[in-house]
Amino acid sequence: MSDLAIDGGPRAVTALMNDSWQDVSDLEKEYVNQVLDNKDDAYAQLDKFEEEYRAFVGTKHALCMCNGTATLHSAIFAAGACAGKEVIVPTATWHATITPILHCNATPVFCEVDPETFCADPEDVKKRITHHTCAIVVTHLYGNPADMDAFLDIIDGTDITLIEDASHAPGAMWGDKMVGSIGHIGCFSLQEKKPVSGIEAGVATTNDDDLYDRMLALGQCGRCDALWQTDRFKALRNMGLGVKYRANPLGIAMARAQLERLPGLNEKRMAWFRRMDRLLNEVPGVAPQKAYPRAKRGGMLLYAGMVDPDVFGAPLPIIIKALVAEGAYVSETTAWGYSAMHLEPLFNDFSFDGLGGPWADLPAEGRRLVCNLPVSERLQDMSFWLATPVAPATEWVEQTAQAFAKVAAHRERLFEIANGRIDE
Repeated sequence: MSDLAIDGGPRAVTALMNDSWQDVSDLEKEYVNQVLDNKDDAYAQLDKFEEEYRAFVGTKHALCMCNGTATLHSAIFAAGACAGKEVIVPTATWHATITPILHCNATPVFCEVDPETFCADPEDVKKRITHHTCAIVVTHLYGNPADMDAFLDIIDGTDITLIEDASHAPGAMWGDKMVGSIGHIGCFSLQEKKPVSGIEAGVATTNDDDLYDRMLALGQCGRCDALWQTDRFKALRNMGLGVKYRANPLGIAMARAQLERLPGLNEKRMAWFRRMDRLLNEVPGVAPQKAYPRAKRGGMLLYAGMVDPDVFGAPLPIIIKALVAEGAYVSETTAWGYSAMHLEPLFNDFSFDGLGGPWADLPAEGRRLVCNLPVSERLQDMSFWLATPVAPATEWVEQTAQAFAKVAAHRERLFEIANGRIDE
């Protein structure tokens, strides 16, 4: 019998994190109370946050919305997505990066990701551009910026809109520019678990007046007259297109406080990320998510990496099970829905009768997207997450890395477990 915890041995991780993901201070409470105490001007919080976020990211405009999904829908709509148009997206992302494409009746075209950074692979994207392509969406996955220089080169001289899904990455930078200011539109989630939280909210950023007005027209019913930048849509008056994606001022008040504190929180998270990177890089078969040389991570929604099943002697679920038994706060990336999206039924042969969509006129066998994405599928079978608190105890970081090393050292036992030999 081995000394693995899964076999009854002592756990590698006995230290507590002594911290949590979300760090709420008196400042959040103060700003929320300002809304409650001044109900006649509650929406002033939106104006303040938009000005502060615009200045933080470095764009001309910021537009609050009810959630990150609404920002992505607004951005993809603004890019001109419609029937007959295509939007290129990485398969390794949250589903809300992709579903708005369907809501615009356009077609998602999935691309590969870089196996080291987990971000969209520019070389693969190039191969998928056609005369139908109206937009490219890149996800700064888990707070790690995509190769923005490469994507700017790709769209140079075209009318393709470059959209940054920066939901995980507030405060991340590419060179000297903040994510959300590099492409045509940046989309940020302010959901409960996000680095800047308004419980449920979102914000989009852009320097382009026309794109701003298009997003305004789609979802800002009741605010349009005060915010139009051009005359193009003024005939729609204050109702725009009638959709209401406006944010709740209470959530935005909380997000204002979180934004003020973000630089300090990012530094705390990055400090233990660097320590964990160094420790896990010493473990055979483990590879933490890497960043491009010009990238500075921010937000850090999750600490992610890969384990090599061939080195560990077992498939990912067995490795994760052994790590959890050791006390590690770890899971497969598919556990929270970050699967390879091109394999999901929604983007293949699933259909709501009568609702139409890009494949509505095709027989069921013709609705499947033709995708050959072996790198992304392999990544799905290797990638993991760790719990990502703000500033965990040093002992927790070190013991978590020791859990990986301990499990990696028992390759033969993992192989036995994987093949059904549990009680040896």
